[in-house]
Amino acid sequence: MNTLRYRTQSAAKRAFTLIEIMVATVIMVVLVGLVIQITSEVLKVWTRSSGKLSANAEARIAMDLITQDLETAVFRNNGQQWLRVDAPLEDNYSGSINSNTANDQTVGLKLFSPALDRPTKNAAGATIPGDICAIGYRLSYQRSYNNGPDMYALYRMVVDPQTTFNNYMGSSNDSNSPQLSLQGGLWEDSLITAETNYLVSNIVEFKVLIYELDATTTPALPVADLVNADANGELTMDYAFGGTSGSGVSTNQLLYADVILTVVSDEGLEMLENINRIPETADQVVREHGEIFTRRVNFMAQAL
Repeated sequence: MNTLRYRTQSAAKRAFTLIEIMVATVIMVVLVGLVIQITSEVLKVWTRSSGKLSANAEARIAMDLITQDLETAVFRNNGQQWLRVDAPLEDNYSGSINSNTANDQTVGLKLFSPALDRPTKNAAGATIPGDICAIGYRLSYQRSYNNGPDMYALYRMVVDPQTTFNNYMGSSNDSNSPQLSLQGGLWEDSLITAETNYLVSNIVEFKVLIYELDATTTPALPVADLVNADANGELTMDYAFGGTSGSGVSTNQLLYADVILTVVSDEGLEMLENINRIPETADQVVREHGEIFTRRVNFMAQAL
């Protein structure tokens, strides 16, 4: 009997009181809340970082393709246009983000080059002869895929060599010659920005600045002039090498080009789409959530 009473008293002494249980519960709730908050912040940082890294990786892919196309660009002194850069307006990011704003602050690039990723087989499986392709770049704010959301995306059109030779190249009197088609027709923006030509997203600015041999001096070493751009490096008018149609036409020796891509994270794009509801300006959003990639590309070939 005494043994049973002793065991009961010992068990009672080992039990938790109500206050101890409440204190332990409060401490556990606080710790769980802290863990959840830390985990949430880590996930936010991870999401932002992974989105930015993904956008930067896509920008590097686009930069490599542009570099490859410019380095191997084909030029001829036959009165036709062989390279064209469509200049943007300088009121970047003004107003709401829409297709008109995107067209105002983007650049189109059109040239001829033996693209390494050119089509080599036609629909029937036969080999396509030739290697020179008509290539067009355009940045646009539009639906990037069927039933998808509107977004900034860079598009790249590569025309197979046979179609390029038959339809895009021609004599100076031909309606399909480069000097005409580079400004419309086969080179229309709507054709370049077709969904099938989607290249990369999250790019909000695309510039190609052309430098050519200074024709006003006879230096011992080549002196480059930045053509059709102001003191800030903003394009002020279209540029075309060769041909006689349109503004900014030149036949001077081309030296190199500066390619500039501005890429913005997914978070930055979301802020741009809601720019009228946030205190920051669009330029501030791009500076905070964007990154600028610049590369100088030498023209390996000269006009023949």
